[in-house]
Amino acid sequence: MMTRASREPIVVADAGPLLRLAAAGLLPMLARLNRRIVLVDRVEDELVGDASKPYAEEIRRWVAAEGDALLRVSTIVGEGIASLRRRSRTPEEEARLKSGLRNSGELALREFVDHWRPDDVSSAVVLYEDRKVPGLFLEVDYPVTLMTTRAFVRTVASWGVNTDAPAALEAIATQYDLKPAMVGEIDPETPVDLRRLPQPMNETP
Repeated sequence: MMTRASREPIVVADAGPLLRLAAAGLLPMLARLNRRIVLVDRVEDELVGDASKPYAEEIRRWVAAEGDALLRVSTIVGEGIASLRRRSRTPEEEARLKSGLRNSGELALREFVDHWRPDDVSSAVVLYEDRKVPGLFLEVDYPVTLMTTRAFVRTVASWGVNTDAPAALEAIATQYDLKPAMVGEIDPETPVDLRRLPQPMNETP
């Protein structure tokens, strides 16, 4: 379980959390947690690849400012899409690219989950908004805490890091859908078929 003193890396599993934190003006809060942030290439591209998207510039500046505190993970899925984008494409390749982009975030995350392991610590925090994410982590062989953006912000505020953060996040709820505050703990010692998906915070032991 994530605590103020623990130092698990934070895996941003889809574009939703960073987009919502940016909209709420809460990206600077991440640096105050003294944890490594892990960002998969396809998630990053979804956020900043198109400069016209909302908060793309704010997130791009945040990525640059994080420096070595941010682990930017390359995947075969991401590299394949980047390669197709760099060269002239036939109509068939253009169709493949458009089709691949639709599911590329999930496919890159699947690849990441299959190969990545925490380095210096034995566990990780996974921040998500996409409902498909928790299922992708159910079979990992290291401890994982799954948290929606709401749960993450409320947890950090309870540490006194930014007590105004929950209100700032709720202020953008009319602009962006926010999942309820959900938390799940994946214990590798528990048989896979008995592992539970995230539950509302007030129902989590």
